[in-house]
Amino acid sequence: MLGGIGTGRLPRNRPRLLILPGILALAAFILLAAAGNLWAKAPGPPENPVTLRSLKITGAKAVPKQDIQEELITPLPSFWPWKKPPVFKPQELKDDLERLKGLYRRHGFYHARITSQVEIKDRHAKVQINIVEGPPVLVTGVEVDTGAVFPPWALADLQSKTPVKVGERFTEEKYEALKRLYLNYLLDHGYPRGQVQGRVLLDPEKNTAQVEVTTEAGPLCHFGPVTVKGQPETPKRVILHKITFKKGEPFSFKELYDSQQRIYGLDLFKSVNLTPEEVPDTARHIPVTVEVQEKKKRSLKVGLGYGDEDQFRARLAVRFRNLAGGGRMLDVDTKFSRLEYRVEGTFLNPLVFGSNFDFVYQTGWVRRYLPGFTDKAYFSQVRLERDLPWKFRGYVGHGLEFTRPFNISEDTLALLSQTTQAGKLYRASMALLGVRQETMDNVADPHRGGQLFLNQEFAPTFLGSQIQFFRTIAEIRRYQSLGKTDYIMAGKLKCGIIDPIQATSDIPIYRRFFAGGYNSVRGYRLDYLGPRDASGNPIGGQALLEGSLEARIPIYKEFRAVAFLDFGNVYLEIKDLDPGQLKYSSGVGLRYQTAIGPIGVDVGFPLNPIDPSRDKYRFHFTIGQAF
Repeated sequence: MLGGIGTGRLPRNRPRLLILPGILALAAFILLAAAGNLWAKAPGPPENPVTLRSLKITGAKAVPKQDIQEELITPLPSFWPWKKPPVFKPQELKDDLERLKGLYRRHGFYHARITSQVEIKDRHAKVQINIVEGPPVLVTGVEVDTGAVFPPWALADLQSKTPVKVGERFTEEKYEALKRLYLNYLLDHGYPRGQVQGRVLLDPEKNTAQVEVTTEAGPLCHFGPVTVKGQPETPKRVILHKITFKKGEPFSFKELYDSQQRIYGLDLFKSVNLTPEEVPDTARHIPVTVEVQEKKKRSLKVGLGYGDEDQFRARLAVRFRNLAGGGRMLDVDTKFSRLEYRVEGTFLNPLVFGSNFDFVYQTGWVRRYLPGFTDKAYFSQVRLERDLPWKFRGYVGHGLEFTRPFNISEDTLALLSQTTQAGKLYRASMALLGVRQETMDNVADPHRGGQLFLNQEFAPTFLGSQIQFFRTIAEIRRYQSLGKTDYIMAGKLKCGIIDPIQATSDIPIYRRFFAGGYNSVRGYRLDYLGPRDASGNPIGGQALLEGSLEARIPIYKEFRAVAFLDFGNVYLEIKDLDPGQLKYSSGVGLRYQTAIGPIGVDVGFPLNPIDPSRDKYRFHFTIGQAF
């Protein structure tokens, strides 16, 4: 009976146990096969992708092509032939057409038609983007509701600077600039909680735009106390001395920025933050916290360069910060070139004896190898400097020099026999007075702002000077970009006079003015403008007048072209100074912008040469701007 039960049930259950594993095995096999098939069919990167050989833009008139190219996500082919061309992706081009439509709307073209043509041959694509700009949207009216906080003179000034003008094309950039113009006035004149709202009534059928702007000044606020956070090694009074505002003055973000830049100018800190403290909405005085991070105690600068006049040049400079505390600075600077050897040390003690003056002591040794003479000199200066309004800095002091000129031609010595003797040691003891102003936005490559220098030296007998003279040099430089472009106009004007006084009848050659060369009038040889002796050697003069006008034009990426007109001359005596006797040179050049400044080559042509047989043209290769 048991055997019958066993033999009767087993045949019914065995197939069920065998079928389930079989089904699972079959399913696993099918899944693996399908996965293998999918893996085999998964698209990978093509072995020979289509590359973009050229991209041409046609029809762009109002919008610069550079702005259009910056809007594209499609990578452009490189200017350099050895660089690999980018892969062409049709979807990126399709997205770019939509992006360009948005770009044109922002520029005031709401009916622009933008299409593309693609030609593919041998897996190389040529793309052409065709633009039909259509009619622009014009501004028909501008209304600005300023309330009562804007004085009449400020309104007149702001209205003269308005970027949105009736009759001109409407752009979103100018509309936002209009709002920023009025907002910046509020933020810089005591209204840190000011707001500016606006709207544009746009009629795309008539292509007109009515602009309306409303300002909300909020409460008038003033600066509260200024505190320095933490315990920096630099004395807090040195930091606070650079603050351009005082407690109780109207709050201004511009003053915060100017103060930050002045503190950075100490070269003691790698980080400077001026932060307005959070106060209740009812508060009318806003305290400011200054937080700084100090630089390393020592820094080393090594510089190498080359110029056609001074040839190989090198520089090694060491700076010691916070020397013995107090924010004191010590610089040791050495320079070497074919024209000059120089070793110089400068010590700065800020706010000496608790005053507003910085004490500066400078001393050094220099040897020069110039076309008309060679000299070597020891010099020292003691100056008291201080900051003045409008970003000026003035100084008074005393200078002492011991100079020995030599390698002077016999013809030059014959002309300057009364004052110049080869190998003689000359002593000059002089009072110093000067002022300078620097407003450049970038020291290495300025686009806006300028520099102004006025230096005077007075060397009378009662100061113990062996030669007596009064010397003045004034120089002004100005840089201005055209709009928001990289097109820059640069100008320079320099004038110098040195007048012998008391027992001195003429000025020794080493103290005279010279002109010509890369940093002067580029079509002429170094120092060869002005008076010369019978052998043609330059002897310099008592008066100098020179200047330059230069256009700096972007070409491609870091490359820039320059076109210049230089003028200048040296006059034997001050009474001979005559602008009608100026010498002129014009020329062109090429610059490549680097992290250490532009590397360039210039060629200058004298327009009214002194010696046509020799003064034909001059090539100049150097690092740095001419001025």
